[in-house]
Amino acid sequence: MPYCTGRPPHGRGRPVDTGRNRADDEMDEQVMGTAPVFLLTAEDTRIVHQSRVAEAVLGPSGGKRLAEVMDAESAAALAALQGALRPGDAPVSRLVTFLGPNGECRRIAGLLDAVARPAGPPLLRFTACHDPRCGAWLEEMMLAEEVLRGFVQASSEAMWCIEFSEPVDLTLAEREIVRQVFENECHWRLCNAAMARLYDLPDGLDLNLQPVSLYFPRNAENEAFVRQIIASNYSVDEALSIDLRHDGSARYMENNVRCSIANGQLLRMWGTVRDVTDERRRRNRLAREAQAVRNILAAIPDAILVIDKSRTLVAVNPSFESLLGWGIDQFLGRDVQNFIDLENPLPNGRRWFGPGPQRWMAEVKVRSGPPLRCDARISPIGEEAPDHYVLSLRPVQDRDGGGGRRERTS
Repeated sequence: MPYCTGRPPHGRGRPVDTGRNRADDEMDEQVMGTAPVFLLTAEDTRIVHQSRVAEAVLGPSGGKRLAEVMDAESAAALAALQGALRPGDAPVSRLVTFLGPNGECRRIAGLLDAVARPAGPPLLRFTACHDPRCGAWLEEMMLAEEVLRGFVQASSEAMWCIEFSEPVDLTLAEREIVRQVFENECHWRLCNAAMARLYDLPDGLDLNLQPVSLYFPRNAENEAFVRQIIASNYSVDEALSIDLRHDGSARYMENNVRCSIANGQLLRMWGTVRDVTDERRRRNRLAREAQAVRNILAAIPDAILVIDKSRTLVAVNPSFESLLGWGIDQFLGRDVQNFIDLENPLPNGRRWFGPGPQRWMAEVKVRSGPPLRCDARISPIGEEAPDHYVLSLRPVQDRDGGGGRRERTS
């Protein structure tokens, strides 16, 4: 007995009954025929097909050129798109002015795309939902989009947007969110000319068509950048990322980021960005230089103190603690008069905050034992109206060889 699959072999047998009849098909045709879809298909700017709605607005237009049914500006825009759009490209939105049979103008918002066909060049298709009841709303929406796009493109501030074709699931753990941000399918959207200049793209290369990962790669710094966005509830300012310019050179970028979220899914991130590479490198260089200075000061056996005009101790080197026995935290932010007298005039009659470097012998109070006799030197930091001074204290050898302790009196 042959094995039965429940289907006639090789597709033979009666057609499957779908339950539809001719009346259903006629109803479908009527619905489609009365749907408010404005459709024009053109080859070499000549109309080859139009929907019933388009015919009702424009009158019979088969065989006419686009320039005969719309104003010159709209016809020129569509002619340019016919040469630029390729099948599979994303549709382009346009607000087009059509001319009716009696010469009246109809502004209709629609999408333009290229339609492939077996033979011949692609056709240009204009599709719109044309309903007089919502025409004003569609026109207002298109005008608002045009104004926004113009504002973004004209801005001197670099603006960007990453749209996720595969939304990021924000209900997952942080590690998985970070992974999805870099691995889910996404693309640039509405990046402006200032953004292209910032990343040094060649003229004529559209950033919006380039892979996101080419300029925003996955690295430790950018993973930290995404975690910062998450921690800030998806709205953050001055967040640092390390991006790549078109030539592959790494740059420090400071971002202000906002996110669009729906139903627990990240749909897009957008914001502004500025190149802070030079500033960051300067800051890093200053940090290295400051660390080198701290290392030098730590190696100096003299006690080095920085004080302000009110005698408040601002900073010290480690020798302050080892030489005088005082804990650094005991005197930071306090008056140094507690352990060295600066208010009595110096031997030359000058005050400690004089205009130039000064030197004298001073007695310095230590944590335990008699005062320490020191060679004291003080210099202002800066030449014009200094407000900070560097004070160095070097113990001097007493006549009795007391290791820097002041000579006792009988």
